[in-house]
Amino acid sequence: MLAEDLIDAITPSTRLISTSLVRFDDSARCDATRIADAIHKVSGMLLLDVAQCVGALPMKVSELGADFLVASGYKWLLGPYGTGFFWASAKSMAALKPMPAYWTAIEGANDFSKLSGGEMKLKKEASRWDMPETANFFNLAPLQASLEFIARVGVKTVWDHNQELMAQIIERLPLDKCVLASPADPNLRGPYVCVASRHATETPKAYEKLRAAGVIVSLREGALRIAPHLYNTELDVDRLIAALTT
Repeated sequence: MLAEDLIDAITPSTRLISTSLVRFDDSARCDATRIADAIHKVSGMLLLDVAQCVGALPMKVSELGADFLVASGYKWLLGPYGTGFFWASAKSMAALKPMPAYWTAIEGANDFSKLSGGEMKLKKEASRWDMPETANFFNLAPLQASLEFIARVGVKTVWDHNQELMAQIIERLPLDKCVLASPADPNLRGPYVCVASRHATETPKAYEKLRAAGVIVSLREGALRIAPHLYNTELDVDRLIAALTT
């Protein structure tokens, strides 16, 4: 869905727009700033799912204009399943109605000696929305290691590396067999690229051919999602193109 479609659907009673910054099926990137400006004009809010790009696409939260960000930790953040994050602006948190909360969402929750007495106040930060269950802290250690690695190498490094490999893929794509299923303009695309066979029925066959060749991609909505990372090289592109060509 394009930004124009979402903006056109806004009415004075629209309270929230929830959309992905980068789509999972074709890597199209939405104009979050325009959507945020439009929904804020009717006093609504914008929730952005950044799971398909955070950690691989340089971004500034302040420039997106979103009220909330959500993401899983097991994609570009390189963490394990069962991890993720929720971010909320201070302004949006103040505007939300408090709901039944878990005890860790209460100010002073770390002081066990005072949990049963005193005034109960919700924390001001996003942890006030923590799920009402004890987290699997074993998952947080590898997630922290992954985040430290990403911070060390830099998101821009990941982005630049992926951009170079994607450019090679698009340039070398066998157009007699395949078509680009992502925006051609890199400014409108996320950190991965999607391609499809010229005949829709052939795309699943191409997927199986790639798997047999040891080239791991995802089959999504009738297209092949190709998501390179720092561990991929031009040799991997060679193997991909060879499998698509034969």
